Amino acid sequence: MLVVPSILEAVTVHAEGALCTRVATVQAEGGRLPTQVRINGLPLSLRSGSLRATVLQGPPGLAVRDIRPAFDVQLPAEVDVPTEQRALEAARARHTEVSAALSVLQRELRSVMKLTPTFPSRKKDELQPRDAPVAALLSLTSLVDSELAALLAKKLDLERQQRDADAEVTLRKQRLQEASSTARGQRARVYRAAILTLAGLPGVEHPAKLALEYAVPGALWVPTYDLRLPRTLEEGTLRMRASVLQRTGEDWTGVKLSVSTADLARRAEVPELKALRIGRRQPPPARSGWREPPPGLDELFAGFDATRVPARAEPPPLPKPQAQPVFLQEPMPEEDAGAPMEEMAKEAPMMERRRSVARDDLMSTTGSFAPPPPAAAPAAGSMPPMSRPRNAMPSRPMAPKMKKGGRGGAPPPMAESADEDAFMDAPGEAPEGAPRDLLGGYGGGGGNTVEERQASRLEPSDTLLDYDRLELAPAEDSGTRGRLRPRPAYVTRELLALAAVHVHIDVTTLVAMSEQEASNIWLAPPPAWSVPPRQSSPHFDARFDVETRSDVPSDGTWHTVPVLSVPVGLSAEYVCVPSVETRAFRTVRVENRTPYPLLAGPVDVTLGDEFLMTSPLPTMAPGATQRLGLGVEESIKVARNTRFDEATGGIFGGATMLTHHVSVELANRLTNRVLVEVCERVPAVPTGSEKDIKVEETEVAPLWQKRTPLPGETQVEGERAWRVVLQPGEAQTLKATWTVKIPASKMLGGGNRRT
Repeated sequence: MLVVPSILEAVTVHAEGALCTRVATVQAEGGRLPTQVRINGLPLSLRSGSLRATVLQGPPGLAVRDIRPAFDVQLPAEVDVPTEQRALEAARARHTEVSAALSVLQRELRSVMKLTPTFPSRKKDELQPRDAPVAALLSLTSLVDSELAALLAKKLDLERQQRDADAEVTLRKQRLQEASSTARGQRARVYRAAILTLAGLPGVEHPAKLALEYAVPGALWVPTYDLRLPRTLEEGTLRMRASVLQRTGEDWTGVKLSVSTADLARRAEVPELKALRIGRRQPPPARSGWREPPPGLDELFAGFDATRVPARAEPPPLPKPQAQPVFLQEPMPEEDAGAPMEEMAKEAPMMERRRSVARDDLMSTTGSFAPPPPAAAPAAGSMPPMSRPRNAMPSRPMAPKMKKGGRGGAPPPMAESADEDAFMDAPGEAPEGAPRDLLGGYGGGGGNTVEERQASRLEPSDTLLDYDRLELAPAEDSGTRGRLRPRPAYVTRELLALAAVHVHIDVTTLVAMSEQEASNIWLAPPPAWSVPPRQSSPHFDARFDVETRSDVPSDGTWHTVPVLSVPVGLSAEYVCVPSVETRAFRTVRVENRTPYPLLAGPVDVTLGDEFLMTSPLPTMAPGATQRLGLGVEESIKVARNTRFDEATGGIFGGATMLTHHVSVELANRLTNRVLVEVCERVPAVPTGSEKDIKVEETEVAPLWQKRTPLPGETQVEGERAWRVVLQPGEAQTLKATWTVKIPASKMLGGGNRRT
């Protein structure tokens, strides 16, 4: 079998898990492509049921006929022990030489540091003071400084060489330790592999290119954004990024990366729409997708059977005369001929225990089974001799489940493919408790011929129509060969592939460890303000392709890769609510001008050349607009002044007039024009109190309007907003007056003043 190398070409990271695509090139030998190729080096955590292979480039008619998973064990290369030993000796010699040079240098360094000026001793009777040798002192100081600088530089170099020599010695020691067979077995790596069966074509000269696709768990991604704005907030660029975390056991190096919000494990099947019939009841139509085996299926394997060498049946050894086993078969008495099958079924466990005891005694004395003595002939009118012991229930092989109601004949028998409830019995065919045969009929009585079973109109169930979970019986199985049968749930392709691995490695433990590592990705803390893709897009799926090739190692940490530049509309606004906070806040209106949605996630805002803050961005559908907060703007000054008047009004003075005056002063200290939105709130009349309480807006300059909240913002009742444009250095005053009219005998809860 030809082993072809492959490279990881593309990876699509889903909400949980990833879909990887490998590309392999198959060379033609002798004008013909090989019929089977093997692709090694696949990660151990891949899902074997997700393997798909296609032909990207090749001659017409080339196709992939079959693909099967397998395992691959890769051992490290052999180590040349003498060469490594000589390298270790050289590394040790180099380390000794550098250490000796460093010791000599340290002694010289200590000697130079001891160079200090000394002065001769003065006599007691000497009265004349001597001049200080300033020139000599300066000369000595400069000499010491220059020597110390040279020696310290040389010391740093020798210390670096000593560290390198230590690392080289450690490396050579590890190489020698790994050269033994025990260490090589410990360093053996187990991978997955795929065996592809190709349609052989003669006369092929050019190579063919194949693509292998497989799914792996242990990968996550969350969207993030990068918003760059100038100081004037007039324009900017928004880039979408993806923070990817993967622990699949395979590094993604230079791959075409894509991210998707779809669920990788979700089954996408076309629903079956049933027709609604009005009128007389009709039998259901035959299920599509089922075909009976063609005639002459058994003759198809005649050549295969002719080439097989029949196994010689060795006669069992005769038992010794003194060791007589307990009889496994007894004649049925005449009085028990009419015993019901229920009593026989109740006595079956006891008979099975008796059979096991007899079998154990026989094996302990003779070492093999001996044929039981012939049973006595039954009396007239009694049950004929059975091929199984009395009171033992007849065993039957397992077959797929069938349902009654089809039009065609019964499908062929399919033994050893499902559990013992794989067939559904047709009512009224035999008494309760009677044993059933292979096709779901009943034995021990007449009326169960092939024609009668075909006349029962059995219909295949869904287990025989789920082609992804069917397997073809081998040619060695004479009972079910040439027919499809459901694969048992406990028999996986991984267990079947283990038969080809001839190395003492606990593959089951390695697979469990890889699955455990893949599930540990949920333990990593996500980035701040991040939202999982399935949570931000529960009703739609989107895919984003990364512009350039990316590298994402399998280390279980978050890696950020740039995805694309998002064409959005940006407009700066300043929002102020003077009744709550007398400061203006910078905001940016973001309009999604793309045909795809923008998912929720954090936005890193850069103002000019400085990082400003990180803000959360909600999910934005195509064409939607959201407001993004950018903090306080200190260059816009806001002041709010209020005045409250209470007077009596009405025709007979039976009403109280509560007049509120509000004035807001704005001043722009920026060098550019700004748009400021000033929000105020007029008192709202509760439901049911419209007759007693009335609110009138008497004077507003300039005019304001009811504020329309953006998607995701909370609607505030009675909210009003001024939208004012201020030029650089301009100041403006906003005024509003409203009156609340209530009965004179009442007052507002919490006080009449509402400013």
